[in-house]
Amino acid sequence: MILCPPPAPREATPKRKLATMDKLPKQPTTMEKLPEELLSDILIRLPAKQLAQFRCVSKPMNALLSQPSFIKSHLHRSIHNNDEMFMVFYSELCLDGEIPIIAHPSHSPVIENPNFINLPASLTIPPGYTHSSILGSLNGLICFALWPSDTVFVRDPIICIWNPSLNALRILPPYTIPASLGFEGIDLHIRFGYDPETDDYKVVKFSRLFQRPVTAFESLSYFKEWLQVEVYSMRKGSWKLINDRFPSHVGWISDVAGPSIIGSDGHDGHIHWLCGLNGKITKHAIVAFDLATETFGEIPLPDSIPQYNKDRTKLLGHLSGNLCVMSYMEDGDIEVWLMNEYGVAESWVKHHVFSQFSGNIVPLGFILNKEFLLQGDKNRLALYDQIAAKVKSLEVIATSRFGFDRVKIVSYVDSLVWIAPAN
Repeated sequence: MILCPPPAPREATPKRKLATMDKLPKQPTTMEKLPEELLSDILIRLPAKQLAQFRCVSKPMNALLSQPSFIKSHLHRSIHNNDEMFMVFYSELCLDGEIPIIAHPSHSPVIENPNFINLPASLTIPPGYTHSSILGSLNGLICFALWPSDTVFVRDPIICIWNPSLNALRILPPYTIPASLGFEGIDLHIRFGYDPETDDYKVVKFSRLFQRPVTAFESLSYFKEWLQVEVYSMRKGSWKLINDRFPSHVGWISDVAGPSIIGSDGHDGHIHWLCGLNGKITKHAIVAFDLATETFGEIPLPDSIPQYNKDRTKLLGHLSGNLCVMSYMEDGDIEVWLMNEYGVAESWVKHHVFSQFSGNIVPLGFILNKEFLLQGDKNRLALYDQIAAKVKSLEVIATSRFGFDRVKIVSYVDSLVWIAPAN
């Protein structure tokens, strides 16, 4: 064996020489020497988490990766390549205060050894907040709320916007109108949407005020009025009260119990609610909120859908960028109506009828590749491929210790989208 001599000690660099070296301009890396168009074409193929780390390489690299055009191109590529994930949220928080979350690729039929995703350490859940709810998921941003254990009518939720790819989280400031007004109750409605005209993400919050029973003979609360609407702008970083109110002749908003897929609504500058008019269950319509003009409007349902049938349930969704209504019966067919021209009642067409299922089937919505997500018997999820006419099972909920009715499934794509509030 040949013993090599130890390396000679390096000579100390004089302080004056170090100071001179610090003033020398930093040489660009080999990658940065590439033409910007070619460099962008290479980087756009990488996941957002890795690109976020590349921002620390140099100022030119950070400037390139922070360009709105690059961020949008990266997002469009994620959507086009069907890089979609299901984020499975369990509404009941763990004993340590964490929210149980599982990520599941939509193109993979089975989860093996599912892992829980951790929220950023900057989120501290106060004592007494034991439940979460999803308010929307758009372009890689997930908006959710944390609720107290007593009742949502007494204490206000903590609202957050989160980008899992960047591990970025924003806790929204408190809004103006609180959740309790003396002896009267507040029924909160909070949603999340994207305004393409201003390239801004907004949270819309409004409340229904009702009078609680005063005596033992009054068993039911009764509706009084819709309170003023508040809108949070991610770009401005603040809430504001708007002039337009939720339509006064709307008595209730449909909130079908059980699991639901969230993420398709609000992407085109509008948020939608399926509502009952004049406080009756026999008259339905869609109430839409325009995120650009911040005004409400109404869209009638297809004439061929019965206004009220206790055995038939209606859900709103989106398919191929169009508003759609899913009408279904337990152990029966599922009709999908598509609005070809937004806001035009005459443009409703019956797009599809799913009649080949047996058992209790509940539609949940469509994912990016137009597969149909549904809940089948024994609380199992399945994806239905319309072209191949095949069903594949998703073993997503098998590990749940909370129960299927406490699960929300969010459609999510990898993205660099994040908006810092204006100073």
